[in-house]
Order: sequence, then C-alpha cells, then structure tokens
Amino acid sequence: MSISIGKRAAKLLTTAGVTIGLVLTVGAGTAAAGPSNVDFSVSAQQSDGSRSAVIYHNGRAVGSAYWRATGDELEAVDVYGDGYGISAYLSTSPVRVADTLGHSAPYTKTVGGNLTENRPYTFWVCIGNNSSGLTCSNTYSVTS
Repeated sequence: MSISIGKRAAKLLTTAGVTIGLVLTVGAGTAAAGPSNVDFSVSAQQSDGSRSAVIYHNGRAVGSAYWRATGDELEAVDVYGDGYGISAYLSTSPVRVADTLGHSAPYTKTVGGNLTENRPYTFWVCIGNNSSGLTCSNTYSVTS
C-alpha cells in the first residue's frame, strides 16, 4: 500500500512540476520592443526647468513632447498618422502621463496639476502602441 501512495505522490509531483514549468514558460514571453529607427531630439533644460523633445521615426518628425514648468504641464503631440502614439512622462508619484495612444493624429494631450515649486523630476518620451510596445528616450532632468 505504501508503494501505491508513493507512486501517486510521485505522479502528482511530476504533474505539478510540469504544470508549473509550463506556466512559467508561457509567462516569460518577451516584451514587445517598440518601433525601430527612432530618434529623440531633446532640448537643453530651460532656466525655468522646462524641456522639450521632438520624436523622429524613419527620419520624419512624427511628434513632440513638452514639460512646461510654468503651469506644471506635461504635453504629448502626435502629428503623423502612422499608427503609433506619443507618450510623455514625468517622475511624480504616481508618474504623470500625457499620451496620444488610441487617438488619430493630429492629436494633443495636455496634463496639468500644481506641483511644489523648484522640485527636481525626470522627463522622458516614448513612441509606440499596445501591439508594438514602446521605444523610449533617455531620462532628462527638469524642475517644477
């Protein structure tokens, strides 16, 4: 009788191990990398803490993003109907996001809200969509 329980236990453990392995393998898919051939032209930080970026895809300016310290506004602008959206991010808590995803170009999204003055944040920009993933710029210092 103890051999029978041992075999059942071994079978159960083997089945559980295979199932867990399959779940981990399926869950470990690679994230979409986002569009390729993307360049970001990011301005120097302005004296008030503002910054802007122009996004190029295949050599064409397709959008821009802005952090405006005066007014504490984050803005994403999509000017080209290529199926990709523009997203602008500010490292507030939670992260402030302005994006054009799900809208036809031309489209602009501005997100505001008062922030404590002269506080440092980081600003970055991405291009992409839900199926291709996002390609993002480096992060850049800004202030409120």
